[in-house]
Amino acid sequence: MKGADVFCGVSVKGILTKEMVRSMADKPIVFAMANPDPEITYEDATSARDDIIMATGRSDYPNQVNNVLGFPFIFRGTLDVRAKMINDEMKIAASHALAKLAKQEVPDSVIRAYGGKRIEFGKEYIIPKPFDPRVLIWEATAVAKAAMETGVARMPIKDFEQYRDSLEARLGKSREIMRFFIHKAQIEPKRIVFPEGEEEKILRAAQQILDEGVAKPILLGSRTLIRQRIADLGLDLTGAEIINPGKSPRFDEYVTAFYANRQRKGLTRVEAEHQMKTHNVFGMMMVEMDDADGLISGLTQHYPETVRPALQIIGKREGVRVIAGLYMMVFKNQTIFIADATVNIEPTSEDLAEIALLAADKVRQMDMEPRVAMLSFGNFGGAKHPLANKVRLATEIVKRRAPDLMVDGEMQADTAVSPEIISEVYPFTSLKGAANVLICPDLTSANIAYKLLARLGGAVAIGPILMGMRKPVYLLIPGSDVSDIVNITAMAVFESQQQTKSGQKGVEILDRFNASMQGAEAK
Repeated sequence: MKGADVFCGVSVKGILTKEMVRSMADKPIVFAMANPDPEITYEDATSARDDIIMATGRSDYPNQVNNVLGFPFIFRGTLDVRAKMINDEMKIAASHALAKLAKQEVPDSVIRAYGGKRIEFGKEYIIPKPFDPRVLIWEATAVAKAAMETGVARMPIKDFEQYRDSLEARLGKSREIMRFFIHKAQIEPKRIVFPEGEEEKILRAAQQILDEGVAKPILLGSRTLIRQRIADLGLDLTGAEIINPGKSPRFDEYVTAFYANRQRKGLTRVEAEHQMKTHNVFGMMMVEMDDADGLISGLTQHYPETVRPALQIIGKREGVRVIAGLYMMVFKNQTIFIADATVNIEPTSEDLAEIALLAADKVRQMDMEPRVAMLSFGNFGGAKHPLANKVRLATEIVKRRAPDLMVDGEMQADTAVSPEIISEVYPFTSLKGAANVLICPDLTSANIAYKLLARLGGAVAIGPILMGMRKPVYLLIPGSDVSDIVNITAMAVFESQQQTKSGQKGVEILDRFNASMQGAEAK
């Protein structure tokens, strides 16, 4: 062992001693793969050498080498091209894919699954975690390509972007839906400003946003601090714009515009200057002055701190009475929408009608047909109470304003989502089939509903989507994951594209994506 660079063991427990490890070359690599107990324990090896890079087959130590990283995904790529054999080139391609993936930013979902400790490429992380969902996409794709390049594929893949999309679809409905928005965003990325640009999660999300071509991030905060954190995190945010609001050359112009808009609403010039130094206000002015196309905030703040300046500076769309928050709840086999879970505490009948119309419009933008249920504690006049009457009146207003919309109420939640109850007990309703848009009578019920569905019902909550704003402003909830931030960014870009009537030049990308989803469903 003296002077050895690498030890690769597939033998028995205890065959490698501390003295042997000490005799190895600088920065030795030890793969102690004996099962269930390695040739040397992790504790003994690391106490013998502080420069050691060590891997075992055990999950209680760093760098677990597990066959789940290889066999399932090698087989996936092999089967998808109907390869005649698994050759060395395909196995080497799988290894290279794993090596490359280990150097990528680790999703929060993986970090949580492995104890919450930060994970980044280094001595204790040289190989992806066994249950990292990205392994499927990276490895199967590499194996399929290698099979084609070596001539053993009998059914070559014609479009690898489409193939990757189909693999994403296998990981769950929520990933499938969000890939839809990411693909739409990639058609024409927009400028999205992040007022909380100094936060680690925002920076990590910005990296992924840049890598995937989802948007052009604008980070607000101290240039020095942001650049230092970028360096500390090992990121490369080339392409992201960093702006310190107080030192921006447009600061005075923004102050003047803000003051002009709010001077008859109690705002003084001095107050305008003071508020403009806050990142949310500055970011909203960037959107209002067309220096950004959308804004995402709320990771470290309460809703009012984001919503208030949004309403003051950007305002509601013409003809819109109220803004509201919409959550997309993604289950294994279906998707439903719930509103208003974020803004209106005790909406009136007119407010509820507006929320329903905004939600229906948003769902249509996502290429889905809305079926709207106005929820209460009674069915179709069965409950004689002012709260039920409020929902009944709201339903009537919606029907008058949108006669072609499939909507009905008031109804109980189980009625709304049960086609059997609708067809057998209430065949007169205009709601044919289960509702996919649930309008709750107040903020309390909507908030409770979406959180219970997420925690106990197994749904993935995507949102909140702030509806009714003149320009895209999206809210994060405290504790949002990096993936949540990326997803919300894609949705903000999509909305900006919708508002500017752009994105037509990338129709072929969407066609390809839709084709992949249809193929996945067929399988």
